[in-house]
Amino acid sequence: MVLNPVAVVQRENARLQAENEILHKELKSLRDFVEILNELAERSRALLTDEALLPLLESTFSKALGLLNAPDGSLMLLDEDTQELVFVLVRGSLAGDLKDFRVPANEGIAGWVIKNQSAALVRDVRRDGRFSDSIDSTFKFRTQSIAAAPLIGDGKVYGLIEALNQPGDEPFSSSDLALLSLLCRFAGEILADIERKQPSER
Repeated sequence: MVLNPVAVVQRENARLQAENEILHKELKSLRDFVEILNELAERSRALLTDEALLPLLESTFSKALGLLNAPDGSLMLLDEDTQELVFVLVRGSLAGDLKDFRVPANEGIAGWVIKNQSAALVRDVRRDGRFSDSIDSTFKFRTQSIAAAPLIGDGKVYGLIEALNQPGDEPFSSSDLALLSLLCRFAGEILADIERKQPSER
């Protein structure tokens, strides 16, 4: 077999170009992540009030989905009195339907995340026994993949962010989940800080 040096060089160039594109995307994700953390850090230095909470959550949620390139997602907060998860923020095709909708806090992958205080990465929900199709059935939606992380601050779980249906053959990576988890943990600490300040402000 005679090697074609031109073909070898072309293949190597294509491989290096593909690796370079992957590294470029990862670098951009890390830069975006650092910018988001910087913004949250700036906000956390201010004396936050209940009125400032929703804009903070909206900013964190929107940037988390952007970071993961997820077209659909939700931010749910835990109602301790009823032990339900409340859809506070929703993006995607169900944004108009799920706002303020409630589900049991022990249901589905979201419930697992809350109970175990741990993130979850599910690339095919139909193959995961934790998945509940109640939302899909009720609202005629099709969940395919999920990356979810709890909002934890001072040891307390306040809720979670779920990113859904990242496009591509291999939706959501372990790096995606790590970034989402760190972002949610940072936001959770801010929520805990707000809660700590509330008694002295009343």
